[in-house]
Amino acid sequence: MGLLDEEEYFNPKVYNPPTTDKRNMEKTAKITRTVFISDWRSPQGNQVYYHQIELDNGDSGQIGSKEKMPAKLNPGSELTYTIEETSRGNKIKAVVASAGSWPKGGRPAPEPRIQMISFAAAYTKDLVVAGKFGMDAFEKNFNTIYQIMISKI
Repeated sequence: MGLLDEEEYFNPKVYNPPTTDKRNMEKTAKITRTVFISDWRSPQGNQVYYHQIELDNGDSGQIGSKEKMPAKLNPGSELTYTIEETSRGNKIKAVVASAGSWPKGGRPAPEPRIQMISFAAAYTKDLVVAGKFGMDAFEKNFNTIYQIMISKI
């Protein structure tokens, strides 16, 4: 796309400049009032319950929930959210807490030495079950396997 002339520049159908919409930024506030409004069932059968909420920072709007009276929307509860102005009023969306720095929200991998303890114990147990030595030699053989593994770090 080349340079726009003055008429094209001011025509929103041709040029839509980027904006910084502060309404979609995350905010945190306490809920001061919650009122159930309605429910809706999607074509897939999912039930959504809509509530009108008011927050202590002056924001208010509708929020959907999978529960009719969720504890997270009780007055006094703190809510982290974004707010969007729509033709039907303000739409509030709760922000799901991230799982920290763990990739894809999973739990963190255990520290390698702890993984080695688990592996050495499991392998030593397998050797006992296979009849290579008795339970009386478990600790000695476990320590041998574990020390070999640790020396490789």
